[in-house]
Amino acid sequence: MHRKKKITVLRAVFMYLLLSGGSWMFIYSYANSCNHMRGEYMVPAQMVVEDERATVDILGHSAEFSISDIAPHSKLYCGAYLLSPDDLRLAAYVVSLCI
Repeated sequence: MHRKKKITVLRAVFMYLLLSGGSWMFIYSYANSCNHMRGEYMVPAQMVVEDERATVDILGHSAEFSISDIAPHSKLYCGAYLLSPDDLRLAAYVVSLCI
């Protein structure tokens, strides 16, 4: 019984890595193929944070979000941190070290 749980966990981890890695490969290959065909540079994914707005741009499609509710003194800040995936928290930590 213990072995079946390990196999199930390993399958779930494998599927997560396959889906997340596959989506990133698709985004980067799509952006690179558009760059070669058009001759102009296209950024695969970009996020710009200004005062109380965040703009997310993925493959030329952008969306704006208000981040005024998620301030460090807000209750939503803790919830957003706890609900965010580990790889997103790690990326935010690495970016904050580089800035």
